[in-house]
Amino acid sequence: MNNLKNRLLYLATGEFAAVCSFVFIYKVSDLGIASLVAFSLLIFTLLQGSAYWLYRFVLVKKRKSVRKIVIKLLSIFNQLNIVLILGVAISIVKLASGYKDLLVALGVWLFAIIEYINYYWYRLSYGKSGFNIRILLNAGLQKSSINKLISK
Repeated sequence: MNNLKNRLLYLATGEFAAVCSFVFIYKVSDLGIASLVAFSLLIFTLLQGSAYWLYRFVLVKKRKSVRKIVIKLLSIFNQLNIVLILGVAISIVKLASGYKDLLVALGVWLFAIIEYINYYWYRLSYGKSGFNIRILLNAGLQKSSINKLISK
Protein backbone atom coordinates (compact mmCIF):
# COMPACT_ATOMS: atom_id res chain seq x y z
CA MET A 1 0.00 0.00 0.00
CA ASN A 2 2.87 2.39 0.77
CA ASN A 3 4.29 1.80 -2.71
CA LEU A 4 0.98 2.84 -4.25
CA LYS A 5 0.74 5.94 -2.04
CA ASN A 6 4.31 6.90 -2.88
CA ARG A 7 3.70 6.38 -6.61
CA LEU A 8 0.54 8.51 -6.57
CA LEU A 9 2.25 11.29 -4.64
CA TYR A 10 5.22 11.09 -7.01
CA LEU A 11 2.88 11.46 -10.01
CA ALA A 12 1.04 14.42 -8.44
CA THR A 13 4.21 16.29 -7.49
CA GLY A 14 5.90 15.45 -10.79
CA GLU A 15 3.05 16.93 -12.81
CA PHE A 16 3.02 20.02 -10.61
CA ALA A 17 6.79 20.39 -10.99
CA ALA A 18 6.28 20.22 -14.76
CA VAL A 19 3.72 23.03 -14.48
CA CYS A 20 6.22 25.19 -12.59
CA SER A 21 8.92 24.38 -15.15
CA PHE A 22 6.74 25.36 -18.11
CA VAL A 23 5.70 28.61 -16.45
CA PHE A 24 9.38 29.40 -15.91
CA ILE A 25 10.30 28.42 -19.49
CA TYR A 26 7.67 30.72 -20.92
CA LYS A 27 8.65 33.59 -18.60
CA VAL A 28 12.34 33.48 -19.56
CA SER A 29 11.70 32.94 -23.27
CA ASP A 30 11.03 35.69 -25.73
CA LEU A 31 7.81 34.24 -27.10
CA GLY A 32 4.55 35.72 -28.31
CA ILE A 33 0.88 35.36 -27.52
CA ALA A 34 0.44 32.18 -29.57
CA SER A 35 3.00 30.42 -27.39
CA LEU A 36 1.34 31.80 -24.26
CA VAL A 37 -1.98 30.32 -25.38
CA ALA A 38 -0.35 26.95 -26.11
CA PHE A 39 1.53 26.93 -22.79
CA SER A 40 -1.72 27.81 -21.01
CA LEU A 41 -3.40 24.76 -22.54
CA LEU A 42 -0.49 22.53 -21.54
CA ILE A 43 -0.43 23.93 -18.00
CA PHE A 44 -4.19 23.50 -17.64
CA THR A 45 -3.86 19.88 -18.78
CA LEU A 46 -0.95 19.17 -16.44
CA LEU A 47 -2.80 20.75 -13.51
CA GLN A 48 -5.69 18.35 -14.15
CA GLY A 49 -3.27 15.44 -14.01
CA SER A 50 -1.62 16.71 -10.86
CA ALA A 51 -4.97 17.26 -9.13
CA TYR A 52 -6.21 13.83 -10.22
CA TRP A 53 -3.16 12.00 -8.85
CA LEU A 54 -3.29 14.01 -5.62
CA TYR A 55 -6.97 13.13 -5.26
CA ARG A 56 -6.20 9.44 -5.81
CA PHE A 57 -3.41 9.69 -3.21
CA VAL A 58 -5.85 11.11 -0.65
CA LEU A 59 -8.38 8.38 -1.47
CA VAL A 60 -5.85 5.62 -0.95
CA LYS A 61 -4.60 7.21 2.25
CA LYS A 62 -8.14 7.53 3.65
CA ARG A 63 -9.26 4.20 2.14
CA LYS A 64 -12.18 5.76 0.29
CA SER A 65 -13.56 5.35 -3.20
CA VAL A 66 -13.99 7.91 -5.95
CA ARG A 67 -17.09 10.07 -5.56
CA LYS A 68 -19.59 10.27 -8.42
CA ILE A 69 -19.29 14.06 -8.56
CA VAL A 70 -15.57 13.70 -9.32
CA ILE A 71 -16.32 11.28 -12.14
CA LYS A 72 -18.83 13.77 -13.56
CA LEU A 73 -16.29 16.58 -13.23
CA LEU A 74 -13.64 14.54 -15.04
CA SER A 75 -16.14 13.83 -17.81
CA ILE A 76 -16.82 17.56 -18.16
CA PHE A 77 -13.08 18.31 -18.23
CA ASN A 78 -12.68 15.67 -20.94
CA GLN A 79 -15.20 17.48 -23.15
CA LEU A 80 -13.81 20.91 -22.26
CA ASN A 81 -10.31 19.82 -23.21
CA ILE A 82 -11.45 18.85 -26.71
CA VAL A 83 -13.02 22.28 -27.20
CA LEU A 84 -9.89 23.98 -25.85
CA ILE A 85 -7.58 21.94 -28.07
CA LEU A 86 -9.53 23.02 -31.15
CA GLY A 87 -9.83 26.62 -29.98
CA VAL A 88 -6.14 26.85 -29.20
CA ALA A 89 -5.26 25.47 -32.64
CA ILE A 90 -7.21 28.27 -34.30
CA SER A 91 -5.81 30.86 -31.89
CA ILE A 92 -2.22 29.79 -32.52
CA VAL A 93 -2.55 30.37 -36.24
CA LYS A 94 -4.27 33.73 -35.80
CA LEU A 95 -2.07 35.07 -32.97
CA ALA A 96 1.41 33.93 -34.03
CA SER A 97 3.79 36.88 -34.13
CA GLY A 98 6.37 35.09 -36.27
CA TYR A 99 7.77 31.70 -37.20
CA LYS A 100 9.48 31.16 -33.84
CA ASP A 101 6.27 31.87 -31.95
CA LEU A 102 4.28 29.66 -34.34
CA LEU A 103 6.69 26.71 -34.19
CA VAL A 104 7.03 26.80 -30.40
CA ALA A 105 3.26 27.16 -30.02
CA LEU A 106 2.60 24.20 -32.32
CA GLY A 107 5.15 22.06 -30.47
CA VAL A 108 3.69 22.89 -27.08
CA TRP A 109 0.16 22.36 -28.45
CA LEU A 110 1.13 18.90 -29.72
CA PHE A 111 2.64 18.08 -26.33
CA ALA A 112 -0.61 19.20 -24.66
CA ILE A 113 -2.54 16.83 -26.94
CA ILE A 114 -0.22 13.96 -25.98
CA GLU A 115 -0.75 14.74 -22.29
CA TYR A 116 -4.51 14.92 -22.85
CA ILE A 117 -4.46 11.50 -24.53
CA ASN A 118 -2.29 10.17 -21.70
CA TYR A 119 -4.76 11.35 -19.04
CA TYR A 120 -8.12 10.84 -20.70
CA TRP A 121 -7.71 8.07 -23.28
CA TYR A 122 -4.67 5.80 -23.22
CA ARG A 123 -1.82 5.34 -20.82
CA LEU A 124 1.27 6.33 -22.79
CA SER A 125 3.90 5.80 -20.10
CA TYR A 126 5.08 2.28 -19.38
CA GLY A 127 7.99 1.02 -17.31
CA LYS A 128 10.10 2.77 -14.70
CA SER A 129 11.62 5.19 -17.20
CA GLY A 130 8.18 6.56 -18.11
CA PHE A 131 8.19 5.35 -21.69
CA ASN A 132 9.34 1.92 -22.77
CA ILE A 133 8.48 1.07 -26.36
CA ARG A 134 9.02 -2.68 -25.80
CA ILE A 135 6.45 -2.81 -23.01
CA LEU A 136 4.05 -0.73 -25.10
CA LEU A 137 4.42 -3.03 -28.12
CA ASN A 138 4.02 -6.18 -26.01
CA ALA A 139 1.13 -4.97 -23.84
CA GLY A 140 -0.59 -2.69 -26.33
CA LEU A 141 -2.32 0.52 -25.40
CA GLN A 142 -4.18 0.35 -22.11
CA LYS A 143 -6.98 2.67 -21.03
CA SER A 144 -5.87 5.51 -18.80
CA SER A 145 -6.94 5.63 -15.18
CA ILE A 146 -9.34 8.52 -15.86
CA ASN A 147 -10.78 6.76 -18.92
CA LYS A 148 -11.55 3.69 -16.80
CA LEU A 149 -13.43 5.90 -14.34
CA ILE A 150 -15.50 7.93 -16.79
CA SER A 151 -16.38 4.97 -19.04
CA LYS A 152 -18.07 2.99 -16.27
